[in-house]
Amino acid sequence: MSNTKEVSLGIIGAGWVAEHGHLPSFLPMEGVSFGAVYDTDASRAARLAEQAGAKACTSLSEVSQIPLDAVLVCTPNHTHYELAKHFLQQGIHVLCEKPMTTTAEEAASLRRIAEASGAVLLMGFVNRYRDDIRELRSRITSGHIGDVQVCEVIWRRKKGIPRPGSWFTQQKMSGGGVLIDLGSHMIDQMLFLTDAPEPVACLAGLHSRPVAQGDYSNWLGSVESDTVEVEDTAIGMIQFANGMLGRIHVSWQDDVEGDLVEIHLKGSRGSVILRTLFGFSNQGLYKQPSLQFTPAGQTSVWFKFPPKSDVLIDFRRQAHHFVDCIRETKQPGITAEDGERVIRLIQLLYQSAHKGLVAT
Repeated sequence: MSNTKEVSLGIIGAGWVAEHGHLPSFLPMEGVSFGAVYDTDASRAARLAEQAGAKACTSLSEVSQIPLDAVLVCTPNHTHYELAKHFLQQGIHVLCEKPMTTTAEEAASLRRIAEASGAVLLMGFVNRYRDDIRELRSRITSGHIGDVQVCEVIWRRKKGIPRPGSWFTQQKMSGGGVLIDLGSHMIDQMLFLTDAPEPVACLAGLHSRPVAQGDYSNWLGSVESDTVEVEDTAIGMIQFANGMLGRIHVSWQDDVEGDLVEIHLKGSRGSVILRTLFGFSNQGLYKQPSLQFTPAGQTSVWFKFPPKSDVLIDFRRQAHHFVDCIRETKQPGITAEDGERVIRLIQLLYQSAHKGLVAT
């Protein structure tokens, strides 16, 4: 008989990432079950609840009747703060999809609530669990390129607006466009890989194009309406207190041959470039991730990673980490402070896009 502590989970928000990322990652785990699936859309809640073997709920009062150890918050961005707060204050552990909140003030408040509750608040920065990112961080922390001087993070999609007209493209619900969406992951990578200190200045620009005419669709779905109120491209620069310069370029629709992620780091002893792709896009430019390491003034050395045999491996690692934290009563490796720092930088970049250079 297993001595594994049973963990009962609730899904809050029965959307794409819950169905295709989280549910299949947690379902096979020993001693883990789903008690509730909540969504304001009854049909979506019922469909996902059937897959999870859980009760479908359309109100939080219904959810409160079901004993839960933890929840996965997978709702539109503007609801993250109130929902995570609701559960944390009950001592229920929370895995919160990015972004943590839509404002830095809410993020700071949520961090304090999590600290006071003692419950686990794990940010859904799933790309930290990738093999290529782990290898890249290992090379940086071991001093292969020396002190990091420049870090550039890029995620460009050819045709990757998340369902034009959906909540992703409505300002009040999303808090912004591609910068708060893809940018949350890329700014987290910049901070995670370099251990960057506080920023001292930010400069950014936001840009948009009309959605391509015709049948616009991708792996996330198709057009829901003509309402696209947010930017599809964001480019920004961040000066950090230690002199490191950060640059971010993210786009939902761009003039590229295929979707790509690139991370460029220049240091005092050399440089390294990771070419890969995050997410579930079926339009990827690079067939397998690769690292290009160039010692200063010398010839480049290449390291290629095998193609993923399990597209959900990063979500599965995240799921195991969350459950381990719950069972072992420990705080996660990705902290609430990490989530707060990301949204604070995003907020500064948005301010700069509207006001010009922002000094912190």
